Amino acid sequence: MSRTRLLLAVLALVAVLAPLVLAACGNTDPFAGTYWEPSTGRRIEIKHTADGYELYYGRDLRPFPATRDGDQLTITDPMGGKTVVTLGTAEGTLKLVTGGKTTVLKPLPQHQ
Repeated sequence: MSRTRLLLAVLALVAVLAPLVLAACGNTDPFAGTYWEPSTGRRIEIKHTADGYELYYGRDLRPFPATRDGDQLTITDPMGGKTVVTLGTAEGTLKLVTGGKTTVLKPLPQHQ
């Protein structure tokens, strides 16, 4: 194989693999993303902001500020209750603890 063909083959391979590698490395925040709670069907979105995090849930998708301490997010709702989100046992999942009840949040595929 000539050097030119080898170079073109390598460039083609890089062009195909580069977007896949960048996509895999893009989201290193274990909390940020869109999730669903299988037990209720509720959609939950967690966004990383300049001031911390915001958790969106409920019918109106209201934002609730959240603070991160290590591997835990704490959300204080307007009525004084607290919700805690921690890393789940399965990869990509989170645990949501509110009112003493723990449920699992599963990642929602990007196209939904």
